[in-house]
Amino acid sequence: MLKKSSLIIVLLCGLMLATPVSAASSESSNLSIEEIKEQITTIALKYDIPPEIMKAIAFVETGYSQFKSDGSPNVSDDGGIGIMQVTPTDIDLPVDEEKLKTDMVYNIEVAAQVLNRKWELSYLPEINDRDRSVLENWYFAVMAYNGLSKTNDPNLNPTTAYQERVYNRMEGSSLIYWSEDLFEFPTFDIRYEDGSSKMKFAEGKHYTTNTITRSQQMYKLGDIVFIDERDGSVSLRPDLVQGQVTTKLWPYTPLEIVATPKESSSLENDFVYYKVKGVSADGYVASAYLNKGSETMMFEDSNDDKRAAALAFMALNGYATGYPNGNFGSFDRIKREHVAVILDNILDLDMPSDYQMEADDVNVVNPYFNQLAKVEYNGLLGAGGMLRPKELLTRAQMAQVMSTSFAAYYEKPTTNHTFKDQQAIWNPEAVNLIYYNDVTVADPFQPNEDITRSQFAIFLYRTMVNY
Repeated sequence: MLKKSSLIIVLLCGLMLATPVSAASSESSNLSIEEIKEQITTIALKYDIPPEIMKAIAFVETGYSQFKSDGSPNVSDDGGIGIMQVTPTDIDLPVDEEKLKTDMVYNIEVAAQVLNRKWELSYLPEINDRDRSVLENWYFAVMAYNGLSKTNDPNLNPTTAYQERVYNRMEGSSLIYWSEDLFEFPTFDIRYEDGSSKMKFAEGKHYTTNTITRSQQMYKLGDIVFIDERDGSVSLRPDLVQGQVTTKLWPYTPLEIVATPKESSSLENDFVYYKVKGVSADGYVASAYLNKGSETMMFEDSNDDKRAAALAFMALNGYATGYPNGNFGSFDRIKREHVAVILDNILDLDMPSDYQMEADDVNVVNPYFNQLAKVEYNGLLGAGGMLRPKELLTRAQMAQVMSTSFAAYYEKPTTNHTFKDQQAIWNPEAVNLIYYNDVTVADPFQPNEDITRSQFAIFLYRTMVNY
């Protein structure tokens, strides 16, 4: 796949949208890039095709050009017509050839129909579960859109095959990247009959990819999404004309889609901007950072977007859940036995099957008996023959639990902070560790103050998430 280092600079510098050109262009001139991509997205969604794929095809085929610079229709030497290079002789669809040349919207719509027919071809191998929202699943349909000739054999032409170029474009222009190369496809079993350059596939072949990448441009009004973690906090823009950033949203911040997507005017950017709302967040976020969420990660008592992010992180990963009334219990003080449950959920603690709990203050009928035994065995929640399961967790105890349970997450302090209430802290080493690592920022530290469920979630979030 193509390297992104130089491309990303261009992408990030072109975030603002320009004022769109009037749609009343003559029939022999191209619309603005923004308007073209709006049409592609609308038609792609109509046919249940990821817009990322349709836009990447349009760019690879013609660089988004329905017409040439002299105003004549964009027709290739091999008969491909218009922005999507539809070739009437190669498709099993009745089409108006003149309209393919002069009507960009018609050209895109026919192309979507062609791509859908390629998706349905029974002799093409299947990929994963054929979920239409997964970008990898369209690999063979994209290949077939251009043709099953030897030139598109990824085993022979891994960088120049048509579908490889489409996926390269999609990866960079839609900011769909996680590592040096995102899309990882297996080696395909491709054969040729004597004297033929047309690819053949073993019957009933099914492949599973190492990556599953869902479209980030198929969200609908009212959908719940959340910020992903790959780049830390993400910019929220109040509008797309000025392009200024009002705030940064933490990873896992849950948001609601409240408007249809806006396209970028940049030729290099194929991602869209969604208008979103959170607890107080209200603005636009690039689609590349939005993952599909659900109501289960949104809580009525989040109170602010950072707290909402921490609670969503806990819920999404199954570390802690809320109450049936839709609240997380954000401001309920947390008991030590509940801390034991959360630690076990996160760390999946081991314990010998014949381990006998030493603490004498945990009743065998306690619903969290097993989790309490695990934290005792692993030395995470105190010692001395008592676990005090019904007691509330204090800030100092929280520091001890965090420094012991998540030591691998923390950098070793090179300085010692002296708190205003230093004399009241019985475990200064543990408190200094979490302060140095920005898990807590409070000074005075107030070691004897009880913490709430949402505060514990925030401490865990600051420990485990790159924000």
